[in-house]
Parts: sequence; C-alpha cells; structure tokens
Amino acid sequence: MKKTRTTGFRKLSMLGFELVEGGHNFHALLEIDITNLRKYLRERRMEGTGGSLFSLILKAIGKCLQEFPELNAMADVRNTTYFDEVDINIPIEINKDGELYNKQLTIRDINRKTLKEVDDEIHNAKNAPNEKIGFVESPLGRKLLTLLPGSLVLFFFRLLLRNHGTIKKYSGTIFVTSVSMFSNIPGYIIPYAGGPKAVSFSVGSTNKKPVVIGNEIAIREIINITATFNHDLVDGAPAARFINRFRNLLEKAYGEL
Repeated sequence: MKKTRTTGFRKLSMLGFELVEGGHNFHALLEIDITNLRKYLRERRMEGTGGSLFSLILKAIGKCLQEFPELNAMADVRNTTYFDEVDINIPIEINKDGELYNKQLTIRDINRKTLKEVDDEIHNAKNAPNEKIGFVESPLGRKLLTLLPGSLVLFFFRLLLRNHGTIKKYSGTIFVTSVSMFSNIPGYIIPYAGGPKAVSFSVGSTNKKPVVIGNEIAIREIINITATFNHDLVDGAPAARFINRFRNLLEKAYGEL
C-alpha cells in the first residue's frame, strides 16, 4: 500500500465537482456515422487546409449554437444570459516539468475561425513553453485555496457563478470533453456536468459497426457522442432540433464547416 498527499490541483477539482452537483440534466446518447467525414478530412489535410476530427466536431457544435442561440446561454434562478460569441472550453493534457497536468483551454469565438486555426490553437496550447496550469494560475492563490476550509472556498466560487460574464471569461459558454484519443472501447461517456451552462458534450470512441443503409448492410465508422442538456434552460423539442442539425453537419453537410 502506498499513500501520497492529494495535490492542490486535485483538491480544487473535487471542490469544483461539488460546486456543480445536483444539476437538472438530461442526456442524449448519439451514434453518428463519420465514414465519409473522415475521408473528407484526410483529403483536406493532404491539401494543407484540414484539421483533426475533434476540431471539426468543435466547429460543428459552434455552428449549431450560432443557429440555435437559445442554447448558447446560462441560467440561474435570478437571470438568464444569452451570448453572441460561442466560446468552447475543452480540457487538454500537457507535460510540465516531466509531470502530466490537465489544463482548460477556451477557444474564443470559434465560428470566426477556420478548421485549421482551431486545430493549430489546440496543438499550440499543448506544446507552449512555460504553460500556465489550472483555473487559478497563481501558485500562491492555489496554495491559499487548498488551505482554506472547503465550505469557504465553495462560498467564494458560488459568488463567481452568479456572474455569467465571469464564467464565460474563465470557462467559455459551453464545455466539451473527449476520451476518443485515449480509447477505442465502444461505449458512451457521461460527463459530470452542472452549473448554469445550457449544454455540454462528451466525445467517445470511434468503432466500425454494421449499419443498414437502404436495404443493405455496410460496415461504417461510428462515433459515440453524449450531449448533456440543462433542463432549466432546454426542453426536449429544442434539444431534438439541435441534435438533428448537429448530426446532419457531421454526416452530410460537413462542407459548411
């Protein structure tokens, strides 16, 4: 048996999860055929204008939120705020001084960026020298927060949650996470989502599956994606329209991205 001290980063993560628990969410488990999309991306990369599958998924989410602005929003019992810019927050893993850390990267105003620009921004954030880590960038600030009682830290963070503009500044208007690059095991990932944001996404693995197309069975590449909607903001019908457009962009209309 080995025992080590819980790091300050992990302590703050625990408090963050406690902060957003108890959300009124419902989940959509999606299977999306990306066979043609992956061929399209390979062709674009050969031309020097393409990007990764994950970057294109982010672009598709951004375009859907632009078309359905009621989902690019935050709400609490006092106020609902709708945003013009789509800022997508994603976790990335970086190596700092020989240790692996998770960092939150916010891709600002994603609909004004090309697929290659989004891809380059993610790549550069992972490989930037002297990269800052975590939501609280100051080491002294992190140390202070981990020494304070958890109840006091949660009180401070709850004050921040009342200001939707502050949330957008530090963590964007939507959260998207991906485990597809780490696993090819079939299945869905249900994100631990809460707080005031309207929708969050979790991108799972891609696997080949038999699919009925017309009256024939074909082997296709299928990706599993979970969309988590905040029921305080989003009802079933708007969520269905959002999902239908999102699926259309990934399966047929990806040229629009």
